Amino acid sequence: MKRWKGLLPLFLAAVMFFSTGCQSLLKLTYQNDDFEWLDAQSVAKLVIQSTRDKGFRFVVTDDLTMVELKESLASAMPVEEKSTLEPDYIFEFSTYANEVSRFFYVAGSGPKENAGNFYSDEGTWLVLSRIDSTIFNNLYSLRKPRDFFNGYYGSILEAVKLVQDDYKTKDVGVMINEDKEMLKFQMSYEILDFNVALNELGATPVHDETEMDLVMTVRTRGFTTDSYTAFVEIRDNRTRKTETYYISSDYEESWQIEVSKDRPEGF
Repeated sequence: MKRWKGLLPLFLAAVMFFSTGCQSLLKLTYQNDDFEWLDAQSVAKLVIQSTRDKGFRFVVTDDLTMVELKESLASAMPVEEKSTLEPDYIFEFSTYANEVSRFFYVAGSGPKENAGNFYSDEGTWLVLSRIDSTIFNNLYSLRKPRDFFNGYYGSILEAVKLVQDDYKTKDVGVMINEDKEMLKFQMSYEILDFNVALNELGATPVHDETEMDLVMTVRTRGFTTDSYTAFVEIRDNRTRKTETYYISSDYEESWQIEVSKDRPEGF
């Protein structure tokens, strides 16, 4: 009896491993035949279109990228449910016979949930974030600010805190869907995390500047991988007055964020 008591923890640990660890291992080793058609001999080009920025569009024709993409999709697991997040990109594969296959992709969400993040009318798959490095990091030299969540969304959150201090009696709505300079970099899963952070501060994400009495609209002024500047316009819909704040952020091992009501020099 004592021997079984000693073995019981090991047995429970083994059960937990096979119920969780093996599922993760399956995701890493799974192979499907659903994308066998994706090769340079059949596919003439791939067009990738951002769903938020119509001007952010790429045409892929090189064989190496197609091979890497096929390898990534071959490890995708077929699933029943689609992600609840809005798709970030549309993938259109055109064959030499002028046939077009369209897929929707929620970038970066694969490891975070079990719902499918790559789907079409023909099926739904769970794709790990390897596809992001294959397509968006390796192929294109985007001048996206490094550590984007902290650099971009973190700057906005700091601005929210200052606005709340200045407008203590009013609830703040925050609108980023009109920030045209950064639409191409906004990803659904990061927007979700940002909205959660806003709620924790007591602010509310909005999609129209008239949704609340006080709405904060963000408009990016400029950015590089190591710097970010933006205008923050505060609109009081009751008094119809507006006020402008300024974000100036620089990356020095981490993002150093400054928000001011005074226009910085050189802004």
